[in-house]
Amino acid sequence: MIVSAVLLLGRAASLPATRRARRLAAAAAERHFPGRLEVISAQSRFPASGGAEILLRLTGDPDAAVRLHVDRAAPGAARLAEAVEDARAAADRWRALRDALASGGHEVHALGRVVADPWIAADLGNDTVTGVLAALHASLAAHPGGTTAGSVLIAAPRTLRTLPRDRRDLPTLLRLTSRRRLAALSAAPYHRASFGPDGEPVLSLLRPFPLQRAYEAAVTASARRWLARHLPGAEVTAVLGATRLLPGRVDRLTAHLVLRDAGTSRLGDHVLRVTTTLDGALLGTPVLHRDVREGTGLLRLPPQ
Repeated sequence: MIVSAVLLLGRAASLPATRRARRLAAAAAERHFPGRLEVISAQSRFPASGGAEILLRLTGDPDAAVRLHVDRAAPGAARLAEAVEDARAAADRWRALRDALASGGHEVHALGRVVADPWIAADLGNDTVTGVLAALHASLAAHPGGTTAGSVLIAAPRTLRTLPRDRRDLPTLLRLTSRRRLAALSAAPYHRASFGPDGEPVLSLLRPFPLQRAYEAAVTASARRWLARHLPGAEVTAVLGATRLLPGRVDRLTAHLVLRDAGTSRLGDHVLRVTTTLDGALLGTPVLHRDVREGTGLLRLPPQ
């Protein structure tokens, strides 16, 4: 209750400063870019003394969103021009990325970052995943301007039904990076595809926190049963990297379980590499890697 009251008081105190920052930004826009910039919103930065973030629309470019940090003084011509140039450059990168993915038949439904981590929708199965990933990489590689994608995030098509209604008057880069849109897409399990310099894909399965915790609990229980037969007394202290899928599969995960020897209080010096079902059941024979921790520091995980 006390924290909520403090936040509410902070917001109330910041309202006049935010309105003032909005007026300063609007006046500067009209002075230096008459008729070409329009303030969309102003949001206070915490604490209130940090000024406000102002978002502006750029006439003639429906994709670009201009971002300004305004405090006590109106932004000058140079700073405003730099913000406009940054917005135009981001819009150009967005169009290159959009066109790259569209060449492979994929619409971009959101961006995790400006401009990177595009969200597309596709059904992935063991019989389709290799072809989908190869086509994705080919699309990005054929459009040099679109190779800034970083990772490509892949939602199940049914997840698109949960997306919030768009405000079509907002610039594209604001709509596609909205928190509500990203929250809707990540509320269900999805995949992340990353491509190395040679185009070799790495596919990961990302799940909401409760589902991921349930998987980690299940794989820990499965590993304990195996350890009881093969390495009595060893204890699982952590589950690492439990999102990576086997190449060409969407139903097999690899994970590393950190182990400590019986009777020790250490974090764990050994790693058990396992292959599992999506529910955490062990498949095949786990591989034990001993003494992979550097003293009391970092683990040196074996290559996958």
